[in-house]
Amino acid sequence: MEQKKTEKPIAVSGKELNKFGCPYCGYRSGYTPVRGGGSAIWTCGDSNCGKSCVFLSDGVTKSSIGLSSGDGDEVIYPELQVHPRRGIPSHGKPDKKPEGGGEFFWSRGIGTDHTPGCFVCGGKFGMHKNIAAFVQCKTAGERVVAMFKQGARIDYREHEPDRVQVKIGACATHITNLEYLNKLTAAGNKDVLAQEMVRAAVAM
Repeated sequence: MEQKKTEKPIAVSGKELNKFGCPYCGYRSGYTPVRGGGSAIWTCGDSNCGKSCVFLSDGVTKSSIGLSSGDGDEVIYPELQVHPRRGIPSHGKPDKKPEGGGEFFWSRGIGTDHTPGCFVCGGKFGMHKNIAAFVQCKTAGERVVAMFKQGARIDYREHEPDRVQVKIGACATHITNLEYLNKLTAAGNKDVLAQEMVRAAVAM
């Protein structure tokens, strides 16, 4: 995996990567396309960064995975080093709202998943038709769920703290309401959910 010419590939411990995030920007979330021999290539999930490093398991001091050098002429197996941002806590997505109000709400469309009933008529926890949507962060997701009297839950996973979803369910009788709500959130390509949209979808 090639790095920019001005940067040499680096390796940090997995523990320090968890504490201090990306060695270049501090973002806490990323993905690992390659693993092996106690080493893994980790790519930053921040679209403004996207740089890669190697993280090493406990006791491993040199990467078993080779990366292109800064000038691209050789393959380097980077050795363990102190995290460049040691002492600076990692960070995730900021808690921000759309300028016009409401909450960011990137719908993935309508599918089927476990939800606490129907957002229109209530019911019991179980498999329902649902909208699954990404939200800005965990706190924003909690505010989205609070817009609903029933039928909505947050889907937060500790290993993916910046890929938070909200699931909104509907029973067979109220699938049309769910479809209408989904349409409202995408109107004008705004990807926003507001309280008045919820009210309109429930009342239709």
